Amino acid sequence: METARDTAETTASTPVTIGRYVRWIAAVFSATAGAVHLGYAPHHLEEDWAHGWFFIAVGAAQIAFAILLVNRPRRWVWASAIALNLGVIATWIISRTVGLPVGPETLRSESVSTPDVVCVALGFGVVALGALSLLAPKFLDRPVRDRIGTGAVTGFVSGAAILIGAVMLTPTYTAAHAGTDHGHSENSVLTGLTACELSGPAASPGQVTLDAEGHSHRGPTEQVALSQTERDELAAQQVLAREAALRYPTVADAEAAGFRKSVGFVPCIGAHYTNPRYIVSFDPAYPSELLYDGTAPTSKIVGLSYLVWSPGGEPTGFAGANDRWHQHNSNGGLCIKGTLVVGGEALTDDECRDRGGRKSAMDSVWMLHNWVVPGWECSWGTFAGECPELGGRTGGSAWDPPDPGSSGAALDGLASR
Repeated sequence: METARDTAETTASTPVTIGRYVRWIAAVFSATAGAVHLGYAPHHLEEDWAHGWFFIAVGAAQIAFAILLVNRPRRWVWASAIALNLGVIATWIISRTVGLPVGPETLRSESVSTPDVVCVALGFGVVALGALSLLAPKFLDRPVRDRIGTGAVTGFVSGAAILIGAVMLTPTYTAAHAGTDHGHSENSVLTGLTACELSGPAASPGQVTLDAEGHSHRGPTEQVALSQTERDELAAQQVLAREAALRYPTVADAEAAGFRKSVGFVPCIGAHYTNPRYIVSFDPAYPSELLYDGTAPTSKIVGLSYLVWSPGGEPTGFAGANDRWHQHNSNGGLCIKGTLVVGGEALTDDECRDRGGRKSAMDSVWMLHNWVVPGWECSWGTFAGECPELGGRTGGSAWDPPDPGSSGAALDGLASR
């Protein structure tokens, strides 16, 4: 009969192979990717049930494979894990280039985000380790000579993967992802073919609106009925606002009046020229920012923006309840270099510093767009965060073709074939 001592001696004499460490690393990669997919599933369920359940199914399968790779590392387990991750990676590549052929994002490319890249990298790791296990089993059966060193490397790689995955589930990234446009909110009336949508995702979470449940989305803003008194007052205010816009028809006119560029041209919201004299209070006749279709001296005005210092909360603006003010304080705020915005809220502190700027939340500053310039009456609402008719290219003008990789560029590519 085998005694406890015999069992202990047999276990101690069993060599630890390279394959054991490979399985653990692959399991950690798979479980981490699965956790990230599950973490973002609720957001995608809000957009589309199929999209959300795809994330749930992939996340659950990746976690299941992690368990099997540790406890039952059969060849079929490795092969299935490889097939799953290759399928997910291929789906991701297609969705970020030409767009998927089915679903709410039909032939519309999505933007690339950091959590996407992390999950794809972890998936590639599982595929690579799986291929090694299937193609070089004899190598993996070799005993490990330096168990301490190999264990340290395994622990470091696994710990780094877990740490990165955990960071992807923090509000910094989940909030940014929630603010990214995927074009299919149930509460939005979107065509997918407006100049703004084709140019790319929203420039900032501050540009999108909130529905009745507090979910952010692009598209028309819900309009609240006004009383006769409110409507008359709003009409008078908009006469003043339109007259102000027509005083500065070009960038050259704005600069001559003391306005200075604060944001280069960005599709959907235009180039911003700011005069700090008018930031201290709201006055429809004196907007603190003018919006243009480019940054050349001859670029034309397309709208107004009221940038107002209001430490006590949202300022009192236009008559009625349709002027929805927004802020740019997500993820530490915008990246500002001097008086010029050089990056959006998605940038990290280090990325902002690399551009010579610093993050600034500006918690006491509120902003409201006002699309009252003749010819630029925006169909998403007079006070919408974005104007759907205003497309173009970031850093260029409203008349430039969309950036490569955007939905507009993908459609142009399809049309030229």
